[in-house]
Amino acid sequence: MSKRSIIASVFAIVILAGGVYAGVLLVREQQDLREKAAVPGGQARVSLFPTSGSFNVGDDLPVSVYFNTSGVSISSVKLRLTYPFSGTTPEISASDIEINQIIESSGNWNCPTKSVTTEGQNIAIDVACANIGATGYSVGTDTLLATFKLTVNKIPSANPFSLRFDPSQSIITQKSNGQDILNIPDTETGMATFTVNQAPGPSPTPTKVLSPTPTQKPSAIPTPTKVPTATPTVKLTTTPQVTITATPTLTQTTKGGTELPDAGYSAPTFIGLGLGMLLLVSGILLFF
Repeated sequence: MSKRSIIASVFAIVILAGGVYAGVLLVREQQDLREKAAVPGGQARVSLFPTSGSFNVGDDLPVSVYFNTSGVSISSVKLRLTYPFSGTTPEISASDIEINQIIESSGNWNCPTKSVTTEGQNIAIDVACANIGATGYSVGTDTLLATFKLTVNKIPSANPFSLRFDPSQSIITQKSNGQDILNIPDTETGMATFTVNQAPGPSPTPTKVLSPTPTQKPSAIPTPTKVPTATPTVKLTTTPQVTITATPTLTQTTKGGTELPDAGYSAPTFIGLGLGMLLLVSGILLFF
């Protein structure tokens, strides 16, 4: 083998070794990016509301799930929430998953997953949405992704019980490179703790006190309407005036006790008067 051939072979081996080393560095860099998304410091965040509460058996707990991309454009959100149960059936059941209507009706989102499953002694709540827009989706505030309902069937064996995000099954994908940028959910916003109280017993049914049947009051005797009696019109009949002409009774009085007449004149009286007048005139004439 010529010296020239040996130099070329060595050069080729060096180039090959350099390529392998560069490839290893790139792979490690990508792994470092994924690790940074799985530890505190990741850009995207998720949270629950409420994060605590006290409820009674029979109550429904409305829970809301929020996400925040911190202004980074993303292409998808896939979240899983879990909580434990004991026995054959869950003490607390999950149902009625609803995607935010603004997201679902925008036309840029497709949300194929919203399910509740049982995995061993855990309940898993899964929600997944993909953004099909050309530029992805970014938001700098907590944005509602979905809501669901927890129903308290009985007091759980672990009381208070905790609902939390599963970091190994929760991913928010960056649009530009397809990397997971979800920060590990913390205990303040990424977990909800609820206390369940015994349901209050039924209120005693009050005994119906039968009040005595009231004696029927006689209806009031109606006061008779006073019928005004017609005031009789007194007809004044004009009593014809009877002119009573007193006929003088001629009673003669004599010396012996017979009474003289009270009124009227008799014929002898006229004669006496005439004689008297004659005598009076005669006396007057004689005097003169």
